[in-house]
Amino acid sequence: MRNHTVPPDAEAALYFLPGQYLFETFGETRQGLKALSSVQVTRAFRDLQTDTGWIDRRVLRYREATDGNAMLSYLPAGVRTVTIAFPGDRIETLTLPLPTLILLGKGKDYYLWATSTSKVTRNTRLAVAPLPNIGSGKICFGKNEVPETHPSSLQAIWKLIFDAPFNGDHSTGRCQTENDVRDLLAKLAADNLKKFPATQLIMSSSTVEDAWESIVERTRYDSRF
Repeated sequence: MRNHTVPPDAEAALYFLPGQYLFETFGETRQGLKALSSVQVTRAFRDLQTDTGWIDRRVLRYREATDGNAMLSYLPAGVRTVTIAFPGDRIETLTLPLPTLILLGKGKDYYLWATSTSKVTRNTRLAVAPLPNIGSGKICFGKNEVPETHPSSLQAIWKLIFDAPFNGDHSTGRCQTENDVRDLLAKLAADNLKKFPATQLIMSSSTVEDAWESIVERTRYDSRF
């Protein structure tokens, strides 16, 4: 093998040789070499994943893995502009307040919830997002092309959520007082409110971390949210 300079913080190295692989470990007193099969190398990279852990930013958590990247982010409460398709083919663009929204992406699947608080942590309780087109938390984008989960695509996902017209799909059971959440959205816009009424949120006992564990880690989760 050619002489090479080992980075000072390196713990091991993998060498690609004709017909074989060599794995070298570094230590203070000795170095070890081990021959590996292609199956062993494939298994090592197949199981490789990265995880940021919990971070205090609008991107709360991001993981890269072979079964699909996963990301948690949030959008602070504020006045937003949405397009709503009402019965009778009536389409309106409304400006209204929305609560803090929490977005979880896994591969090309995206889930959306709301919360009554402004600060989002792993222990934040989830609420039903007061918007149509979200079934059991999962967003239905219709025929729109959805990008893979990645921090670089986050802005495009939020834009797609608000730019695509909301219709009557999954419009019931999204708020406390209206059978069809579109009626609530229309009232909020007509009343020119600046803050979403927290009393309209349907709260869950599940938390942000519960959602991550269920969808990303594949553990049990309350499917209603």
